Amino acid sequence: MRQLGLSPATKHEGLREFQRAGWILVDATYRPVNTRDLKRDQVIDEDYPLLRDDLEKLTPDHSIPLVLIKANVCRILESKLTEEDRFKVVNKGAVIPFPSHGQQEKFAELFSAVLKDARIKTASEKVSPPPGK
Repeated sequence: MRQLGLSPATKHEGLREFQRAGWILVDATYRPVNTRDLKRDQVIDEDYPLLRDDLEKLTPDHSIPLVLIKANVCRILESKLTEEDRFKVVNKGAVIPFPSHGQQEKFAELFSAVLKDARIKTASEKVSPPPGK
């Protein structure tokens, strides 16, 4: 939220602000993968068709830029989304870590760099929806 210049009081309020700014948030899978279970990569990979179908509904022409966040999500999904299904992933190989467990600074740096490279305005600029929106 901070990267986009948003400072909501609650998670719900934040998601609404996020939406009003033209952004959407989609999970790679709707199954729990928060455990240390090594099957989480397998679950993300197996659930790819569900994610692809959700994204098809949200951006049927594949014009809306996608930013992948979390190392394993980037690793597992970027080539599937770009090469197999021709979505517009703007990471271009950049692996953006999830902003927790001491990764907040690295997340901010990489997220900002990916947005800048894709010409999507960051928190230091006026927040605008991704191009194509």
